[in-house]
Amino acid sequence: MTTKECDVFLETVVEFGRRLIATGCEAKRVEDTLTRICNAYGFEDNEVYAVTSHIVITIKGPDGMHYTQSARVFESGTDLGRLEELNAKSRFICQTKPTVEEFRHLIRSYKKPKSNRVIKILGYMLAAGGFAVFFGGALVDGIASALVAVFIYFMDCFMKPKIQNSTIYTFIASFISGCFCILIFLLGLGHDVDKIMIGDVMLLIPGLLLVNSIKEMFNSDILTGLYKFIDSVFIALAIGGGFALSYIALGGVL
Repeated sequence: MTTKECDVFLETVVEFGRRLIATGCEAKRVEDTLTRICNAYGFEDNEVYAVTSHIVITIKGPDGMHYTQSARVFESGTDLGRLEELNAKSRFICQTKPTVEEFRHLIRSYKKPKSNRVIKILGYMLAAGGFAVFFGGALVDGIASALVAVFIYFMDCFMKPKIQNSTIYTFIASFISGCFCILIFLLGLGHDVDKIMIGDVMLLIPGLLLVNSIKEMFNSDILTGLYKFIDSVFIALAIGGGFALSYIALGGVL
């Protein structure tokens, strides 16, 4: 590869790594995947370092020169379907070794598939309503919790992408959800407002993020694990603070 091709190749690899991290992929898997891609293209002497918010790659070109690029990662979340697709692409790239331009096009050609909004809304409603009943609520409490879950779904769709800070978004969403829970209770739908709230709280709890943080630390990626653990703790505090503020704002009905 020429110097320009090495730069473009490295830039594409960094972008691929950024997309892996954005789907919730663990740091060790990101480093292993990018290392395999670099090895497939003949770069045997390479170093990859990835954490939740940053990625750095250094490769040694055929001319003996070292090339280094880094990138900040601002996106975060969990998208297992997208992660599976990226893993399939990484295996395809290692096997076929397309040209740098083809590699670049392959990475940037992704179009997020349209999801079935009705099915997702039903999923939110069943989860919230089911948890409300599971934790001791009556059927009417489950119905009330399911109705609030519809508002949470639309907040996730339209408000969450505009607020990059997950803690701030969770606090706002929790406050609005708590207000809706109390208002629905005051309108006569539901026996226990706390049971209605519990069902909707379960939609916001960062359970997968917390589990992944522990997994990262067991993989010796202490920095990444602590980052995710602290993030999950802040989100949990935001949930409690948002629902508590809604209770205070509406005068308290518990």
